Amino acid sequence: MKLFKILIILVLITVSNIKVAFSASGAASVYKITIQQIALCETGSALNNCLNPVVVYEADSGTIDIASTTAGAAAATLGSATEAVVGTSYTYVQVVMNRLITISGTGISDGSATCGTDGGTAGTVSANATGIADAGAGELVVAAGYAGAVPGTTAFSGHTAVTEVTQTANQNPAGDTYFQWRVALTSPFVYDGIQNPNVTVAFGTDNALTFTGSGTCVAYASAPDVTITIN
Repeated sequence: MKLFKILIILVLITVSNIKVAFSASGAASVYKITIQQIALCETGSALNNCLNPVVVYEADSGTIDIASTTAGAAAATLGSATEAVVGTSYTYVQVVMNRLITISGTGISDGSATCGTDGGTAGTVSANATGIADAGAGELVVAAGYAGAVPGTTAFSGHTAVTEVTQTANQNPAGDTYFQWRVALTSPFVYDGIQNPNVTVAFGTDNALTFTGSGTCVAYASAPDVTITIN
C-alpha cells in the first residue's frame, strides 16, 4: 500500500499587497474560520485557475479556531481524496471559505494608533471592521481581505456562492460572502486508487490580523500560514 504525504507551507491571501496608506499585521489569539469546500486542481492549473477541479470536501465545517493550535498542528481533517482520478497529477489545492472570520488581537499599529479588537465594530461582507486604539484582544468579526481594494494576488477571488466559478481573481471582495483561494503544491499528488488519502489543514496565525487607517484602526483578516497534508 502506497502512502501519500505532500507537505507544503502556504499563504492564504497576500493581503499585504493591498494598496492602503499604511497597514501592519500581527498575531491573532483567536482566528475562527468556516471551510466550505476543498478541491484538487490538475496539472496545468495556475493561481488564477483551477483546471478540472475535483471536490474532495463540500460541507459546512462549522467554526474552527485555527489559533487554538500551535503552528503545524492540525486544526481540522476534512475530506477524502478518493474522488481524484486514478493516475492523474494534481498540482494545486483550492479552498472556499466564508469571508467573515472571528478574530482577536491587540498591540498592532495602524500607522498612528496601537489597535486592539476588544469592543470594536464588527465588519460585514461589504464593510471593514474597526478596532479601538489601546484596546485589548476581545473577539471581533472581520472580513477576509480589505473591502475597497483588490487583494493583490490572483490566488484570491471573492464569491457569492460556494460553487461559483465565474468570478474574476484579484477583484475587490466587497459584497462577496465567500472567497476562493488557490495555491501550488510543492510536489504533485497522484492518486493510485488503493490508499484512501485524507486532506489535513493546519494553520499558524502570527501575522493573521491587520490594522490600517492611521488612527481609525480599520481591521481585516490577513494571511495565516497554512499547511496542507495529503496522506
